[in-house]
Amino acid sequence: MKLRYIECYIPKHIFSGTDKILEDCGDVVWYNVEEINSNVIIKILTTLKNTELILDKLNKEYGGSKFRIIVFEPKSTIPEIVEKIEKEEIEEKETTDKNLNVIKAPIKKNIQELERLSRQEIQDKVSEMIYAPKEYYLMLILSTIVAAIGIWKNDVALIIASMIIAPLLSPNISLSFSMVVADKQLAKKSLKNLLLGVGLVILLSVFLGHFLPLSLKNPQIVSRMNLGITDIIIALCAGIVGALSTVSGISSVVVGVMIAVALLPPLVAFGLTFGAGYFVESIPILVLFLINVICVNLASSVIFALYGISPYKWWKKEEAKKLTIFAILTWVILLIIAVILVYFGI
Repeated sequence: MKLRYIECYIPKHIFSGTDKILEDCGDVVWYNVEEINSNVIIKILTTLKNTELILDKLNKEYGGSKFRIIVFEPKSTIPEIVEKIEKEEIEEKETTDKNLNVIKAPIKKNIQELERLSRQEIQDKVSEMIYAPKEYYLMLILSTIVAAIGIWKNDVALIIASMIIAPLLSPNISLSFSMVVADKQLAKKSLKNLLLGVGLVILLSVFLGHFLPLSLKNPQIVSRMNLGITDIIIALCAGIVGALSTVSGISSVVVGVMIAVALLPPLVAFGLTFGAGYFVESIPILVLFLINVICVNLASSVIFALYGISPYKWWKKEEAKKLTIFAILTWVILLIIAVILVYFGI
């Protein structure tokens, strides 16, 4: 069972109890309230699925004051908490027909929601690299150099190493996340980092391609010049893995490799080929990269929507819904165009 430990520090003079906070929160394992100096500290141990609800209630109750909420991920708790397997409640609805016997129709209720990180945790996760530009661009430079040498030498180990370093996951995932929470500031920052990052990788790889003796017979180049439907499938899988890692906390290293498979090597391969003077031959590789960007953003947008991520403020929910639909439709249209291009071998 995944748990979260929440501490909320509130000025003593505005503390109004925990009844409103804990109301309808059935997954609270333990809680305590204590006073320290001029603050009241609410301590709550709850399940991961219940965390966002409690955080929103705390924010609604005390958000206008000078308060601070801290969320921890417990490694263990004693005594052990045994997860209760909730049996699906089945309600038998009886319908009577004049000429038929009684028919019993089972109806399932209380469908369990998908477990995910809280919106607040996801926000911190996607913002971690977005708001650390120095580290972001430095890692891009290093991963580009390693990938370029790996492609030039046809060294798979070096290419994999560059995948682990590459941070191209962050701006794509955060761009999709910004739509479902209607965060325009995050969207602008994500788009800026994505465009500047892509531009930096292209410039550096073009520069390296001008000096490295690159051949079009290089297997790493050939494999990215021949586009197919399988490339689109791989890109969609990469986008799904990236989004799932964001909402559920899958290892970032595993995800980094998966996303880099779809993003970094094709982009570096395009820059190297273009820099080597193969301008026409580099076009399919660029198309491959664009397809991957489309698929990653489409898949992550759909995953975020399916997991029910939405803004905290109620007046932003409708705006976020429209933005999400617009984003998904845009990516779908672009993907259809890409499929047509691939199908006709353009």
